[in-house]
Amino acid sequence: MAGGERGAVVPVAAAEGLAGAGGRQRHSRPRHRDQAVTRPIPLNDVARLHAPLMPAMRQAMERVLASGWFLRGQETARFEAEWAAFCGQAHCVSCASGTDALTIAAAALGLKRATLQDNTLPLTAIGLHRAGVALALADVGPDGRMAAPHADAVPVLLYGRQPGDGEAGCRLFDAAHAHGWQPGPEAVACWSFYPTKTLGALGDAGAITTNDEGLAQLMRDLAGRDDVLRDGRQLTSRMDELQAAVLRVKLASLPRWLAARQAIGAQYAAQLPPEVQPVSGPGDLQHLAVVRTPRRDALAAFLRARGIETKVHFPQPLHRLAAPWAAHAEAFPGADGWCATVLSLPCFPGLGEDEVSAVTDAVRAFAAEA
Repeated sequence: MAGGERGAVVPVAAAEGLAGAGGRQRHSRPRHRDQAVTRPIPLNDVARLHAPLMPAMRQAMERVLASGWFLRGQETARFEAEWAAFCGQAHCVSCASGTDALTIAAAALGLKRATLQDNTLPLTAIGLHRAGVALALADVGPDGRMAAPHADAVPVLLYGRQPGDGEAGCRLFDAAHAHGWQPGPEAVACWSFYPTKTLGALGDAGAITTNDEGLAQLMRDLAGRDDVLRDGRQLTSRMDELQAAVLRVKLASLPRWLAARQAIGAQYAAQLPPEVQPVSGPGDLQHLAVVRTPRRDALAAFLRARGIETKVHFPQPLHRLAAPWAAHAEAFPGADGWCATVLSLPCFPGLGEDEVSAVTDAVRAFAAEA
């Protein structure tokens, strides 16, 4: 996910909201539709998330500093074991970013060709392209998923949605948005720990999980774990000990954060007007709270004028980018329509129920003026 999503900071004490409500919804009295938001509502606020964890995070960082060991140490090994267990898989190979995770996994699997849904982030395509994968693009259906998953598809679990029909049996997944998803026995899942991800580092970091021991060892070799050159495919990509130590602290809170995100998603589903409905459903992990409306740009401007931050994930389909995988002669109307109508609303643990209600009140006011 690109930067610039932190927005204005609201004190934690003023915004315990959904994260501390055990998932129960308390529907506040509706505001008048022209009532302004009294304080900015950011799309994401990492500072709220970190505030209660700061003592433990400082302690973890001080432990690393005191050790004098900053790469390929015990913090990384322990995080790998803990993340693999959380994902229900046997092995985890850490690396420097989610993009690198895709490159390393594709190289280790020996992928020659892959099909990607056209409405994903370009970094998915870049990660695969760097591994020498020939990319084909596929249009998306009304639900924003690959319309007819190909045998060589690499599904992207956009917004934290579970795999769709025809995707569950695929081998390689971009799971950067899907922390909390349990990959299948044969799946190889690529994860990003970019700071605004559901489990975020204090910078870039990534990982791959798998049940295949031999594949995991090859991916460690390709990531440069032992500094040995391997037929030119090696990519020096490592998670540093500071990031691993912080991620270990934050991992303990991840189940609670996932529950908070799902509660926010449920509140949006209950309170948004029919004209602007979420694309995610029950069981999805709500990394992002994405809605669709044909008047997307007007809604974004309406909310921005009221102090509510939004973002588009993602504004251009892959086929419209000047890139090696682009297929300008092909038409992808589903992806064009999807990218022109999606909008991400504020969604993060610590976002108060009153703030979610303020967002939905503003969206209803916009719909009423149509």
